[in-house]
Amino acid sequence: MKLAFWMLGMPDWPNEEIARRAAAHGYHGAALRCEQRDWSRPAAGPFNIAIGSSMETIDRTRQAFAEFGVEMSTLLCYNTSPRSGGKPAWEHFEREMALHAELAARLGAPSIRFQVEGPPADVPWADYLIDIWRAVGRALDTVPGMTAVAENHVARASAGQLLAAAETVGDPRIGVEYSPDHSLVMQEDLTGLIDRYAPYIHGVCWADRKVVEHELGRFDGRYYHVRYESCPVGEGAIPAAEILDRLAGHGYAGYVSLKWEKSLSFGHHLPDGETALAHFPGYMRQFGHF
Repeated sequence: MKLAFWMLGMPDWPNEEIARRAAAHGYHGAALRCEQRDWSRPAAGPFNIAIGSSMETIDRTRQAFAEFGVEMSTLLCYNTSPRSGGKPAWEHFEREMALHAELAARLGAPSIRFQVEGPPADVPWADYLIDIWRAVGRALDTVPGMTAVAENHVARASAGQLLAAAETVGDPRIGVEYSPDHSLVMQEDLTGLIDRYAPYIHGVCWADRKVVEHELGRFDGRYYHVRYESCPVGEGAIPAAEILDRLAGHGYAGYVSLKWEKSLSFGHHLPDGETALAHFPGYMRQFGHF
């Protein structure tokens, strides 16, 4: 397996500095954030690259990663989703995916990470995700050799839903960026998913969560409520050894990427990104798969 980190939650370094930091800390790759094109949505920056970046910026970024001997593990896309269900929305989504794939190819990244928000009210998740997969596949047809992954996320599609779509469509270019912490919150079987869908896990992004002790297990008459909050990697409930052993047993050799979601609205209590960046490789290497 290989180690990478997402620029999510990291300082706003120049791209050359990102490559230098990755090499200095022993990472094999880093994932850059690509600026979204839909200006009607709130910005989710800072971003490291944009669809409209100059060829000079793209070439300089690619050269820096090559100079420091690290890969751009993926391009993190903040795309729109065809939630309206209409033909123009799907056409826009497909164009966005093609533009991101073209940029990733110019940067030397092997894949794009696309986002999936919920379907129209009258469309089942399963049908919607199959249409998403096929639209992404058509976009990838324009950039030979490019691949794509979708991350499971709380309040969006679960890992099980995404993996089932990947299996149904069967496009080897499109898989899932498995996020165990989101699966934990959504009460999925973390290792059972790996056993069931291993061929469709094309990436792993890593964060940790711990149970919030306040009002632990509060019962409202119907449900017991358990809340999780982000915590430093290794201090939470994610069973790292078991997950990594299970992935290795199925032949997984891709990236395991640090995902450090720290912002004013989420994870504000966490240490800074530089602290997490320095800690992650040593923590993960103790399990013997890197």
